[in-house]
Amino acid sequence: MSSSRLLRVGLGLAAVAALTWACDEGDPAGPGGPPPPPPPPPVPVTSTEWVNSVDWNAKVVVDVDMVETNATTMSFAPNQLTFEAGKPYVLRINNPTGNVKHYFSPANASSFYQAVAIRKIETTEGEYKAPYFDAVEMKTNGTSLELYFVPVLPGTYNIVCTIPNHESYGMTAQITITGGAGNQLDQEVDPTFNQALTSDPRRSGSHAVWTTALDVDIAMQEGGQTSYAFVPPDLTLTKDAGYRLNLDNPSGNSEKHYYTAADFYMTVVLRKAEDSQAEIKAPYLKAVELLIGGSTTLFLVPTVTGSFGVLCTIQGHATGGMTGTLAVNP
Repeated sequence: MSSSRLLRVGLGLAAVAALTWACDEGDPAGPGGPPPPPPPPPVPVTSTEWVNSVDWNAKVVVDVDMVETNATTMSFAPNQLTFEAGKPYVLRINNPTGNVKHYFSPANASSFYQAVAIRKIETTEGEYKAPYFDAVEMKTNGTSLELYFVPVLPGTYNIVCTIPNHESYGMTAQITITGGAGNQLDQEVDPTFNQALTSDPRRSGSHAVWTTALDVDIAMQEGGQTSYAFVPPDLTLTKDAGYRLNLDNPSGNSEKHYYTAADFYMTVVLRKAEDSQAEIKAPYLKAVELLIGGSTTLFLVPTVTGSFGVLCTIQGHATGGMTGTLAVNP
């Protein structure tokens, strides 16, 4: 056997021996070695990621009552609340029968509503979705709403009732979010949203635009399990005029329905959404869902001309006919 052939055989045997040794030593990259560990789950950042990161079956429900001891003594009970970052909660705000209306509002720029990932606000009428909320006002006659959220940014946040004198009468509270050091929160405000709309003077109920505001009624209609409609399906509005869009899902219906017009909602001055339980304030709405027999009113001023689509996003409802348009003329 030639010396060159002996050299090749020797090198081949050495390679086999090295491979055998590597496998015997449990080389993770070699056959028979343990699989590499799975990558760690992504750290939530956006509101959607935070909301999806928790088990909502394990949510903790916390009640806050609005208390009127007498005409000049009022409070939130409890007035000290603590939430753990990264856990699912439902904050149920109650205004008992016999009370006047009350706000649950941030006391300053450090807003509790912007320190949490919002899933939704729900009342007996429907569900409201927004990137965040500015405040809620509870109406009279024993009203209630539920705020579904995940606390994210640790800190202490002050709450007040902003109706004149109510803060001085004692209607204040403090919310503390514990844990969560280093957490980040992107509330996913659409980059095309005009932030100037949040400080537009037409958000105030005292603005002159509301003295001439028009009522527009929109009903959800069912014609069977595959036939749905908004009545009327198409609306024509005027730029810079005030409107009260009255949405109604009649009690004779069998399903809940959305009135989703995301592109339109981002172009309006939103004063509030109001139902029988509360007034809800937000920079803009992402969607409104009406429960069976539910109704709500959207107080808004269109600011951009164009044609905007509207639909019910529940599966099968849009294909069944529950679509429409919102046209805004100059």
